[in-house]
Amino acid sequence: MILDSVHVDRVHAPRTPAELTEAIGSETGAVSPVGAGTELEFGNPLGPIDCAIDMRRLSRITEYVPADLTVHVEAGLTLGELQTALAEHNQILTLDPWNGPEATIGGIAATNAQGPFRAAGSIRDWIIGMRVVHVDGRNSKTGGRVVKNVSGYDLAKLYTGSLGSLAVISEVSFKLRANFEKIVTARTRVGSSSEALHLTTAIRRGPVEPVSFLWTGPDNSIYVRFGDQKRAVDWQLSALPAAEWETFEGEAEDALWRGVRRDYKELGEIVVRLVTLPSKIERVVDRFKPDRWLAHVANGVVLLSVESADEIAELRREFPVVIDRAPIEVRRQVPAFGLNGPQYELMKQLKKSFDPEGRLNPGRHVDGEYRA
Repeated sequence: MILDSVHVDRVHAPRTPAELTEAIGSETGAVSPVGAGTELEFGNPLGPIDCAIDMRRLSRITEYVPADLTVHVEAGLTLGELQTALAEHNQILTLDPWNGPEATIGGIAATNAQGPFRAAGSIRDWIIGMRVVHVDGRNSKTGGRVVKNVSGYDLAKLYTGSLGSLAVISEVSFKLRANFEKIVTARTRVGSSSEALHLTTAIRRGPVEPVSFLWTGPDNSIYVRFGDQKRAVDWQLSALPAAEWETFEGEAEDALWRGVRRDYKELGEIVVRLVTLPSKIERVVDRFKPDRWLAHVANGVVLLSVESADEIAELRREFPVVIDRAPIEVRRQVPAFGLNGPQYELMKQLKKSFDPEGRLNPGRHVDGEYRA
């Protein structure tokens, strides 16, 4: 197996939580968990490892209580498989990572992967509990199996986005919601970035609550997606500011969002995730003139293409920027997360507390941010 240009001779493929515990606990060297491999270009370059843990056989729904709107799944289950099971009870988990339904639940959690549904919240907003295996083979859990949990340290939020560098996620518990009675997307195109800013600002300040809200370029398309009861969706569509809106529903809407996903894949080899205020997206577009971009208007997260590591450094002079995907040669030149001094020291201490010998996914997260 090749992981991020690192050749791995030994691969464990556990089928049960007990086998996962045994596989990790029996190792004395560096260990790298891997799911469907949809996010291997995210994070710092992986360091030398002794074995990989293939999580894909841990793919059961361990408990599903439709009446409680909760589900508990092993980390190797794919999002597509989970959504199919939930659809039988007219329920949904509003996650849609850009890399698609083939991504595993553990991988989505480990990378905090997000997609068009970002306006409805990230995976952190839907997790109520988690089970993990530590590098020494110990098991622990955080949160619970019901929506109302006792107070305390919510370690699931810490493990989410940590790239498997603190512990290996074995099971995730989610709260769910009823599926949308109706889902419709309105799209329009405007002539300039200033017009796009004016329109998106009016929508943000208005009474509507979209579940997806994107501004894409260079064609300055605005996508506003509503999911709710039929009357609520119809009212929100009528409340949109005046523009030449096209509406899409059913298969036409599915096809529209498949096209947006293709746009993401075609952003380029180097894609960064810039964070700013929604009101400053126009400034980003006009100042840096990316060839293509996808902006989450509700929260100011902008995905944009860049040409080189030097451009990433330039962006970081003004904004927090994470490399969303890039060839390993670029990630060797510039840190993936751009942590400042205090952030780096805090994360380094967390890594040392959870993984003192640095054996879990070495190099992928904070320990690869500033290499000697």
